[in-house]
Amino acid sequence: MTARRFKRGSPERAVAYVRVSTDAACASAPEQRQAIQAWASREGVEIASWHEDRGEDIGDRPGFAAALEALTLAGAGLLAVASDDRASIAGLSGPYRSAAGERGARLVTADGSGMPDGTHRCPICSDPLELWPRHPRAVCGLCKHEATDEAGRPLQFFNTSFGGGFGARYADTGEPRDSHACVVRGVRCRADEGRFGGIVIEVIDKVL
Repeated sequence: MTARRFKRGSPERAVAYVRVSTDAACASAPEQRQAIQAWASREGVEIASWHEDRGEDIGDRPGFAAALEALTLAGAGLLAVASDDRASIAGLSGPYRSAAGERGARLVTADGSGMPDGTHRCPICSDPLELWPRHPRAVCGLCKHEATDEAGRPLQFFNTSFGGGFGARYADTGEPRDSHACVVRGVRCRADEGRFGGIVIEVIDKVL
């Protein structure tokens, strides 16, 4: 199984995603758009495209699928939603947040809710990052998807079962790799299973 690798997108360009549920407390699509546009104007970010889903069905989100594709087409480094509760409704935590990272983008919320406060940053690229006490030298999701071997071949790490486990393979051929060692932007790192599943990559060498 081979995996497509994406370049990190521009931090000055975003794809906006809006989702409206049937919840009476849910902000309307125009309200979410207004919040995202205000954030973009304030931060000097260009909105490359807008995408929207409606309804509660988590298995039917053509707008979100289109937003992920648009990240690549636009070279956008940000996936913008109105707020943290919209992110949760959108399903952007877990696998969906990772899907954005795989495409070279990170999730941002227009009101700043649910986002890292900036006191801790990725040891490689300095993007804001939530601190994991058990993994204080963990890299961010974008850097994680830039991992290669010592010769520069792209790597892919994964859980071997629903409950966890660790596996590694070459992203270009699907060939298995029996090692936890990897390199991210020239820095030696180690990949392993996270405490509650998932994959974490931590820096070994000091970043200069």
